[in-house]
Amino acid sequence: MSALAIRRFYDLGGEPLLDRWLRLAAPIQDRYDAEHAGRRTSELRAAILVGIALYNVYNLTSIVLLPDILWLSVALRVGLVTPVSLGLAWAIGRTSPLWTERLVLVGILNAYLLPVSLFWMTRDPLGLFTFGELSLTIIFANMLLALRFRHAVAFTAGALAATLLAVASKPDLAPALQAAFAVQITTACIFSLYANAVMERRRCADYLSALEASLRAKSADAARREFENLSHTDALTGLPNRRHLADTLDDWLSRPDAMALMMIDIDHFKLYNDALGHPAGDDCLRRIAGTFADFARRHDAFCARFGGEEFTVLVRDGGSELALARCARQLGKAVEALALVHPARADGIGVATISIGVARRPEGAVLPAADLIAEADRALYAAKRRGRNGFVLGGERAGFALGG
Repeated sequence: MSALAIRRFYDLGGEPLLDRWLRLAAPIQDRYDAEHAGRRTSELRAAILVGIALYNVYNLTSIVLLPDILWLSVALRVGLVTPVSLGLAWAIGRTSPLWTERLVLVGILNAYLLPVSLFWMTRDPLGLFTFGELSLTIIFANMLLALRFRHAVAFTAGALAATLLAVASKPDLAPALQAAFAVQITTACIFSLYANAVMERRRCADYLSALEASLRAKSADAARREFENLSHTDALTGLPNRRHLADTLDDWLSRPDAMALMMIDIDHFKLYNDALGHPAGDDCLRRIAGTFADFARRHDAFCARFGGEEFTVLVRDGGSELALARCARQLGKAVEALALVHPARADGIGVATISIGVARRPEGAVLPAADLIAEADRALYAAKRRGRNGFVLGGERAGFALGG
């Protein structure tokens, strides 16, 4: 299955699977979110907790680097950024995947503005060394949080703009240092954003490859099931075929429950074909097969086309001969009720009818499938000898007419 096949599967037309912002096509993104939202939330929460711990480590460095605004630094980190970040970690598992990514973007932008502000506010000469914290925060956002690429672009642009503004407007900062800081933060932004793009493209490509493999496997499985269905289904009538009958009969006979097998033949079917043509004959077979299928659904039975104009019905818990006779009579009456006109009959019956031979397997008895079929077949021919449009139970022990 190719990318084109994936687009067809999701009815994407000419829409690309992955756009310039490294966004998957909407239906694919929905599937990705359904499969990975839980894992993404867990990874983000873990990264946020790690970030909070490391973020507060800088309270220790502030003792040396920011003595003039130490208490402000500690208060903002501990009293503002930390609880907000913990709230974010709680909230992201309780919202949609889209809003999870948006909340993370807003959270990291807010967290980044604090060290930028502290760098700008401090007047202590050692405060310039806090600038390194900014690059680490950018790398944390783009690589550890792994912001989605479009969010990484937004965050990186915002962080770069805020930092360059702080550098340019910081009082008493030498132009040479301004230029050096500008180069440092710009290269950190480019590096981390490039790494984010590489990771995001790999993530999407890996998912599309996995999706392609999944769809290919499902397609192969569907084709296999269709082949199995076709190999067990009669093409004309839609009923199970003789192969399926053999498998089902073996399964039923492997159990001790009582059961019965009916061999059914459409009376004078060759004359019907000769008089009305094969298309009409095929239609006759399909309509009678539909009647058998309805019977099987109502009685927890199994029906199959045995071959030509012959059909087989398996009935669970065959019970008494009277109960089997009632089932056979129902089948015969249902076929007669179709009122399929048979103009070539010489017996005075003007519609298509059936003859039925019934063989029973008593509960607990061991009986090979071939023997059961042979017994039902003998009963069927006995029904034909008795004038058709009737049924015989078990080798001419009892016979009944369906007409009248």
